[in-house]
Amino acid sequence: MTDRLDDKWKSLIRGLVYPIQFDRDPIDGVDRVLEQVVRARALNASPEQYAAAVQAALQSDERLSLLIPQPHPESVIRAYLAEVGQRLTNAG
Repeated sequence: MTDRLDDKWKSLIRGLVYPIQFDRDPIDGVDRVLEQVVRARALNASPEQYAAAVQAALQSDERLSLLIPQPHPESVIRAYLAEVGQRLTNAG
């Protein structure tokens, strides 16, 4: 694991977490986030940049659940990001 994410990766991860922060089960929001954030190129980032940010985030020891205020535990946020990353990889 790497220690910390750089600010660009943190920004992209926040962009992926923000839309699901109040969803009961973040996994249910993956398709919506992929469409509204990744495919829409929110934050001027490509799907490849989002995929790289997810990979870096999952390999880091950063507390991803603390990047924005939201109620989900670390394990849920990491599972959600792993699913986003998997879908991005399969789509590429």
